[in-house]
Amino acid sequence: MQEVTLNVTDEEQLYNSFDPRRNLLRDEVKTYLLNEVQIEGRMDGINLEVRSGAALDEERFADGLHRWIADEERSIEKTHRRNMFQQIWMFGIGVLFITLSLLLQPMVSVVWFTVLSTIGAFSMWEAASIWIIQNPKLRMRRRAVARLKEGLTLSFQHAPVG
Repeated sequence: MQEVTLNVTDEEQLYNSFDPRRNLLRDEVKTYLLNEVQIEGRMDGINLEVRSGAALDEERFADGLHRWIADEERSIEKTHRRNMFQQIWMFGIGVLFITLSLLLQPMVSVVWFTVLSTIGAFSMWEAASIWIIQNPKLRMRRRAVARLKEGLTLSFQHAPVG
């Protein structure tokens, strides 16, 4: 089981001060949790220990954490759908422009051939960029969120943080 410790001196360090419901986790907390979970490649459970100098509203933190996990899952799915659409779209545009450049090469000037083939190559490069760079990062984030959702146990320690 992976141990993750979150040290805070004050409960308000955990939450975004702009949230009217007061249970939206602060971006620094979310980033820290995702980074800690992604570092470990394991798929077993996670014990998140929150250490604070004062008593915490444990239910409020648990609600905020579960709210963030649910929001993160929706965000990942939305990003995945957008990436797939962009990848297919850019690849299709690339194939179209490269095909046009090859078919029209004998009929157009060198400048137009270069423009058409460059647009095609750039579009295919963008599709490859999504596939090679963005999708693996998204898969890592999806695995980290799944670990947090399925294998998370919370514990709280109310002692001076040192």
